[in-house]
Amino acid sequence: MISYFSNKLTTTRQISDLRFGIPIILGSNGTYEMIIAIEPLNEETFQKILEYNNSSDLEPYLAITKNRANFLKARVYDGNIARLKLPTPISFNWIKSTSDPSEDFEYPLKGPYFSLREGNSNIAKVAINFCKKAELLPAVLIVPINSKELTELKKSGFIYQKISKNFDTKRSSDNLSLISSGRVPIPGGLNSKVSVFRDLNSLIEHYAIEIGCLDLSQPVLTRLHSACFTGDILHSLKCDCGEQLSATINKIQIEKSGVIIYLNQEGRGIGLANKMRAYKLQDSGLDTFEANQRLGFNDDERDLSIGSRILKKLGINQIKLLTNNPSKITAFENSGIKVVKRLPILSKETKENKLYIKTKKDKSGHFF
Repeated sequence: MISYFSNKLTTTRQISDLRFGIPIILGSNGTYEMIIAIEPLNEETFQKILEYNNSSDLEPYLAITKNRANFLKARVYDGNIARLKLPTPISFNWIKSTSDPSEDFEYPLKGPYFSLREGNSNIAKVAINFCKKAELLPAVLIVPINSKELTELKKSGFIYQKISKNFDTKRSSDNLSLISSGRVPIPGGLNSKVSVFRDLNSLIEHYAIEIGCLDLSQPVLTRLHSACFTGDILHSLKCDCGEQLSATINKIQIEKSGVIIYLNQEGRGIGLANKMRAYKLQDSGLDTFEANQRLGFNDDERDLSIGSRILKKLGINQIKLLTNNPSKITAFENSGIKVVKRLPILSKETKENKLYIKTKKDKSGHFF
């Protein structure tokens, strides 16, 4: 039921365990808490947690993001998260419906909410970040554990690993590794190579697609493209991603060389499952950013610095960037990649993507 490891794979395994609905333990300076992700939480695990908690005098609580708390009209005292007291008796439906906006209509009367102000919120922040990396709804049930209970868990054969208050869940350059490369023939007659890079924290893989013979002494034509299953594969009319990817390949073939950095960060980093949740909310009238916020995420959860790290591993330090997104320019320049020139990559506006394009322009400053 509880997973704990003391080696370098701790973070990866804990993120994986949360995705599978397995509780983990995080600790800092004598304070320990059991963390359970809400999305995969089922009745059976919930009952086991209740049985465990009945023997403890420490009260569990629910941690959600600031965005979700604002929608629920819950007070936020902990920066980008809120810690909510649980009602008595503790209700499985209350926890699920508070965390998941898809149940807002089925369970509309969940409040009023009472937020915790006292105590340390650092472990809760780490737990929420783990959920995001697992591409789960960012909400966790947290059960505090005292020293006696921790000792009993250790005697039961569990191994624990202390995580510092200042534990940094951001990826570092040391955690991105080149795994393999291979030639991939594509239409147009140019040589092309695909290199696979793996994030050793999340085990997510990102790709560098080199087309033609790159001249590293000159700015390299570059596209930083985030995975879009619906646009790239299904050619969805709801966004312009697939059209931009095709246009990028065409431009590179015209120029005879270039590189596409393909990041597996679907839905601006929230994952395909949450992206579909966001699409359902968009059908109710929300725009793409409002839908992400309703789910508890920020407007954009992507780590664009991965693109810079991959370019550096390829020996590329100056680029001509195909983008409409000013955040990508900033991300590259802040990471030591010189953007010599920005090249627009425009797509057709249709009735299906009109609101999407307008939202990107109005709310994130895209160039159109």
